[in-house]
Amino acid sequence: MQNNIQGSSLLQAYLQSAGISGNLTATPINSAVQNTTNHTAPTMQNTLNADEFQRKNTDEKDNKKGKIAKYALLAAVGISLTGGIVAAFRHKGGAVKTIRETFNNISGIFKKGGETAGKRLDDAKAAAENMADLQKGADNINNAKDSIVRHYLMKIPGYKKFDSWASAIYKKASVKTLNKNYTKAKDAVSQADDMLLRASNRLDENEAERLSELLAKRNKGLTSFVSGEEISKRVGAVDDEIQRLDLDAMKSLKGSKGENIIQRAKRLAKEALAEKRLRKAKNVQKEMLEPFRNMGLDEAEAKELADYTMKLTENDKELGKVVSAAQKKFDRAFSKENTDLFEKLRDINYGCAPADMLSTAGTIGALGIYTAQADSKEERVGVTLTTGIPLVVSLGTTIGMTIKMIGGAKALLLGGATGLIANTIGNKINKKYQEAKGVETPEKTIVTLDDYKENIRHKGESILK
Repeated sequence: MQNNIQGSSLLQAYLQSAGISGNLTATPINSAVQNTTNHTAPTMQNTLNADEFQRKNTDEKDNKKGKIAKYALLAAVGISLTGGIVAAFRHKGGAVKTIRETFNNISGIFKKGGETAGKRLDDAKAAAENMADLQKGADNINNAKDSIVRHYLMKIPGYKKFDSWASAIYKKASVKTLNKNYTKAKDAVSQADDMLLRASNRLDENEAERLSELLAKRNKGLTSFVSGEEISKRVGAVDDEIQRLDLDAMKSLKGSKGENIIQRAKRLAKEALAEKRLRKAKNVQKEMLEPFRNMGLDEAEAKELADYTMKLTENDKELGKVVSAAQKKFDRAFSKENTDLFEKLRDINYGCAPADMLSTAGTIGALGIYTAQADSKEERVGVTLTTGIPLVVSLGTTIGMTIKMIGGAKALLLGGATGLIANTIGNKINKKYQEAKGVETPEKTIVTLDDYKENIRHKGESILK
């Protein structure tokens, strides 16, 4: 029996790892009786060591859960922030995309002011063009990334259906936004036209009659142009020209083997991102849009109408405001289709829709791992309300803005604002929930978004001080 116990190496190893020292050997009964007093203290010590071992294991387990929660939260924040930034700036370059055209239009005026003014204009134009090139480079990187990811994901069985479904959602949402903008513009123009007709008695009979003819022609052209059927037809024609741009990108990238980084970058900017096909699609769009830049009037008719409008509004500020506001609404809607919608269709055909959705899914997945680390149901509810939901809401808002063709800083600011509002509301709901459960302050075992907010606040205060 002694040999059997002494040979139990697993038991000995476990006891040693638990902090219980000494060999378990068969001891004669007499010896055991004689040494009872002497063994009392070691037995108590062994019990304490076992308790310490259990506490140590518990602490290590809590530390591990805390680290998992921290990394999962950081991953969720990282995916959410990266996805939001990429979505916000993927297709919306802000002013830099129109700076070149603006400078070209006014360059003659400034250059007439002298050599110094001309030089300043040239310097400003060069800086603006550099900004535009930088924005284009960022667009190229995003589109190339979406193309490569999409190319490999398409090989997964069933992914093609998901891709088509996600892309269709983006297209429908963009067209819906465009419809809404044009509807508002048409209503504003109709109101302005009615006011112009009522004020036409200030003109002579021939002028009033001609004004009525011009407004009738413009109304007919605008009604046709902004109809849902015509908008869908125009969007479909452009979309057909740029279907599956990711295939072009991958074909070109595969053909760039052996080239240096500069050559590959040039190829990426032109061939891989289908510059020729995009130019053709843009020409198709231009042919459909140009006849309606003045709402169906030609240049001569538009100038004639502007002259009559000037006569009627020069001494009527209220009418002038209404006419000006209507023109601005139409110009914004027209620009939305001419620039933003075109870029949105380009991005969709590179695979931005499933990429955005996968970013959202990644955020939710990381938050699921994070929430699972909480020790109690009350804490899980709390971190979901105050951390999980605000992050998802923030990312969702940013992506939603880009679907509506509102991008850049505005989308990010709106996303951040809705996230903070959701966090504030979540804290209030969580407080009520905990009170209803009879738990004033549940024990905190994992880090939360509020902890990071506090750290940022303290650091900000210390910097200010």
